[in-house]
Amino acid sequence: MSSKTTRAMRWAAAPIGALAAVSLLAGCSAGIESAKDNVIFALKEDPTCLDPQQTTVTTALNVGRQVVDSLVDQNAETGEIVPWLAEKFETNSDLTAYTFTLKDGVTFSDDTALTSDVVKANLDALYAMGASASLASQYLAGYDSVDVADDHTFTVNFTQPNAQFLQGASTMTLGLVSEATTVLTPEERCQSVIGAGPFTYKSYVPNDSVVIEKRVGYDWASSLREHSGEALVSTIEFPIIVENGVRTGGLDSGEFDIIQDLPYADEARFTTDDFNIYSKANPGIPNSLIANTSRPIVSDAAVRQAMLLGTDRGEINELTGAASGVQPASALTSTTPGFASQAKAMEYDPKAAEALLDKAGWTMGADGIREKDGTKLSVTVTGFYAQDVLEATAMQLKKIGIDLKLNMVTAGDFFGAIATGDYDFLGAGLTRTDPDALRVLFSKDSKARWGIVDDAELESVLTEQVKTADPDARAKLVAQAQQIVIDNAYLIPTLETVQLHASRAGVEGVTFDSAARVLLYDVRVAE
Repeated sequence: MSSKTTRAMRWAAAPIGALAAVSLLAGCSAGIESAKDNVIFALKEDPTCLDPQQTTVTTALNVGRQVVDSLVDQNAETGEIVPWLAEKFETNSDLTAYTFTLKDGVTFSDDTALTSDVVKANLDALYAMGASASLASQYLAGYDSVDVADDHTFTVNFTQPNAQFLQGASTMTLGLVSEATTVLTPEERCQSVIGAGPFTYKSYVPNDSVVIEKRVGYDWASSLREHSGEALVSTIEFPIIVENGVRTGGLDSGEFDIIQDLPYADEARFTTDDFNIYSKANPGIPNSLIANTSRPIVSDAAVRQAMLLGTDRGEINELTGAASGVQPASALTSTTPGFASQAKAMEYDPKAAEALLDKAGWTMGADGIREKDGTKLSVTVTGFYAQDVLEATAMQLKKIGIDLKLNMVTAGDFFGAIATGDYDFLGAGLTRTDPDALRVLFSKDSKARWGIVDDAELESVLTEQVKTADPDARAKLVAQAQQIVIDNAYLIPTLETVQLHASRAGVEGVTFDSAARVLLYDVRVAE
């Protein structure tokens, strides 16, 4: 089956709604052949780290997903967790133990076998990495041990209920690597890892290219994929092309088969029969200003609430060329399980924002910036991407007398600021296909905490939801958490990120996983 570009919100009964990935898989699963043995997929930036267990950079994850497979998979449309490298799995009643049975015959690209002991080595090493694997540390919150029953059966144990572990086990962050990789340093692993996936790393030249090649003998794909057996192309080249115009020009000329991050402004230009467009909204936390309320001005709830009301999300979409995207309506994106709309509380209302600031004693200065007791109403947002979104937000907030200064840094310096707590606001989002993203962002016990708040009620709700097995009860807690976050403006949502890629018309088989990362196992290209 095939279809051309469609942007439509499709809601599943439970537990996840998803913005449909467009240009769906073409053809049937049997007898698929590639007419062109090499695919060229232009990336927008250097992946920096090739280890999908460590990195949080979307570009790196798009590459790493092709190299590592996971214990389970997640249906991007329904949210259902299905077998992959584990043929069976079960959970105990209080979500503290998960038992898996591995498929026979799975090997890594160094020809070593996947066994229960290797899974144990993976999880032990990941947990020991701590902050170097920030997302993994959240999936493994409360990790205790792995009990190995035999080569194919093991139980992952937690000291506390962990409702989101099974979904985490479907991600490339908990994708499995060989035992030889688990003993490497985090820095060594960033250069290459040995996985069990359909491709292996062939070369990586920083700021130039990554090349992966087909794994001969691969035969354990997830049932959610279109075919079985080896990948359909021999190699995929990922040239690193930072300039948007060079990427789109290369696609137009046929130099590139696929490009990452088609600029929204160019979407109409490539919406023709000569091209395919692939679109999916990220689940998790939307792009937002994430507050550090330990800072003097940010600690003023009136300031944060005024910023929430003074942000025009529709205009941000238009100014950034993302008018066909999705406007945020809560602290979670609309494609995240447990999303509960807070649209009413987030309506653009500059007059109400100004009234809040007036009441709190922030008076308008001659330069158009408010001040109080000799202090200018000036705060800084630290970010490393989406500068246009932050610039549009700053322009809007200036209208109500708030000076939002931009501090654009490298990804490394961004996470360095998180480690030191040296920021007023962070400008970012967090991609997770589970509402536990809120706990990751705000809980005092989170190793990847970005939002610095002191709110006992929020802490209690976030802690309780991760212990709750009943879906309806958990959804109520997650909705309560979203309301607390928005009512207190602990984050100011700006834009839901939509992954938008494009290919020439001869390309088929490009899809997304549940976290909006690209899957290339089924890709093939006609000459």
